[in-house]
Amino acid sequence: AELKGGGYVLSRGEDILAAFTVPVLGNAPSRFSMLAAKHRGQYVAAQVAGNIPPFLDKPRHIDMRRPLSAAFHDVFDGAQGWIEALAHDHVARLVGTGDVDIVADLGRPFATQAMARFVGLEHDPQAIATATGALFKLFAPIADRAGFAQVNAGLEAARGFIAQAVAARRAAPGDDLISRLIAYGAANGSPANEAEIADNALLVLADGIENIEAAIAQVLIVLAGVPDQRAALFSGQLDPGKGVLETHRLQTPAQLLPRVVREAHERHGVRLAEGTPVFLALGSANRDPALHPDPDRFDPDRDLSQVLVFGRGRHSCIGRGLGEHLVTAATAALAQREVELIEDPARITYVARLGHRWPTALRARIT
Repeated sequence: AELKGGGYVLSRGEDILAAFTVPVLGNAPSRFSMLAAKHRGQYVAAQVAGNIPPFLDKPRHIDMRRPLSAAFHDVFDGAQGWIEALAHDHVARLVGTGDVDIVADLGRPFATQAMARFVGLEHDPQAIATATGALFKLFAPIADRAGFAQVNAGLEAARGFIAQAVAARRAAPGDDLISRLIAYGAANGSPANEAEIADNALLVLADGIENIEAAIAQVLIVLAGVPDQRAALFSGQLDPGKGVLETHRLQTPAQLLPRVVREAHERHGVRLAEGTPVFLALGSANRDPALHPDPDRFDPDRDLSQVLVFGRGRHSCIGRGLGEHLVTAATAALAQREVELIEDPARITYVARLGHRWPTALRARIT
């Protein structure tokens, strides 16, 4: 489908799976984008895009992804236990407190504290919110200069905030992502510069908060429509991990993934010029009956191998394991309590942002 503002959307699951591997589509912003390499001397946003894998093609993509992946998995291997304990603590503090917002009172505080520790940052919720909010705006078109100026200011502030942590970790390394990135560079004779470390730390930080707070709420929203499955989860009969992934299929937090035409070619009778944006509609693919029979039915026992939530192959999200674990840990902690939704899930409103499906709020009581 063609977009009024330029570009196209792929919605069929088969096409989207193929789009992750075909060489004619890439990650790097087109020359028409404000994030293009030619603007790095002018805009912080273009500089950040030039350092993080979602906006890079090889060989730069490999140069940035390899150390980030190694550092990430080193930290994640030792983080699962304390993440589960932290999830239980955040749920416990809400028990018996009356009406709470699952997004603002549970999802965001839990994800923010967990990711600050994981990345190696001071737990400063306001600074972190500014940083992650600015980064996520890079993944959708920005229509006005004032909005783009705000994004650049937010990213500048984020770099300053994270730079303090980088300096601290150089002096006193810890068991966190920033320390591991520093150590990887030293061990392999290819130390990353301060901006590369800060920008990739910001990428992981944002991925672990913005989509996660929404995904925790989405689990409860989806389960409200399938009382038998909700009862199975809360009685321990349903594996929280499988329930979470099936929820992600039905209510995909990140609905669109942008790619850019690297070489002009024809697709389904449409001639795509070099530089044309192509958006992969992950949410649509996750309800494509060709990939998921009876796609609107909640079925955690179905084959979930084709679920497109975290990308695919070399374009898969490095933080997939952490993202799934954060949501699963929160879901498991909630399943040990009585959770009553106090608003109709069908009337939930969502954040007005292209490419994401994030509930604005979800009121509940936890006892």
